[in-house]
Amino acid sequence: MTAKVLTVAGSDVSGGAGLEADLKMFDEYGAFGTAAVTCIVTFDPNDGFAHVLEFIEPEVVTRQLESTMAVHEFTAIKSGMLGSVDSALVLAEKLKTNDLPYVFDPVLVCKGAGTMVDLKDLFVENLVPLATVITPNLEEAATLAGIDPIDSVEGMVEAAKIIHGQGAKNVVVKGGARLAGDDAIDILFDGETVTTLRSRKVNNKLVNGAGCSFASSIAAGIATGLDIKDAVVSAKDKVAHGIANCLDNATGVASLYHPAARVSPSPEVSVTVD
Repeated sequence: MTAKVLTVAGSDVSGGAGLEADLKMFDEYGAFGTAAVTCIVTFDPNDGFAHVLEFIEPEVVTRQLESTMAVHEFTAIKSGMLGSVDSALVLAEKLKTNDLPYVFDPVLVCKGAGTMVDLKDLFVENLVPLATVITPNLEEAATLAGIDPIDSVEGMVEAAKIIHGQGAKNVVVKGGARLAGDDAIDILFDGETVTTLRSRKVNNKLVNGAGCSFASSIAAGIATGLDIKDAVVSAKDKVAHGIANCLDNATGVASLYHPAARVSPSPEVSVTVD
């Protein structure tokens, strides 16, 4: 049976991030993807390609979720940028009506926008406890955990344990290119074991969509039968190849190339697991 995965996320017209990225990553696993749109991200070419965010009305988000969940029996759900308190609460209520695996990418900042969508308390109270896997980056992990900025693997582990204590079953803290050093490092904590994933940084470019794609890859991996650890390892591998083959564009922030692991794998990419 073909796995079906729903993403609840913003639309990024650049094509590298948001639900566009999620659907591309679902395809890489042979999963059928659908999307509920929470906001639309556009860019102003007359203002240095500054981000412009337009949020979808909560009633429309509700109709999208009710429609797609009536049409399909999903295997997993992934969420990204939710944008508003009301939309986040709508999703939380829908998640409580089923026991599907839920991968939560707790987007608090839109890369390049310079603004914070402050949903921390709502996330901790309503969505973190529902997450099968949560995938915060360093800033999001520090915010959710209520600790100082994270600049070490030890800090990542500390944050992962705190967020697990908030109810998430598995926590992946993404160090990626933001953590100093030659390696892109991510931490997986399942409540008992800390697993460290490493891959060499393949370039110095800022790449849009890496975080979205990491989470959607995990969701597709779980939906197609991988266990949590294998889904996280697979996601890191696919995203690392996508970064190595990223596509330049006019914004100055490159776009992740989602099929890279399949069509043009980089010999520089290798994921190690400790």
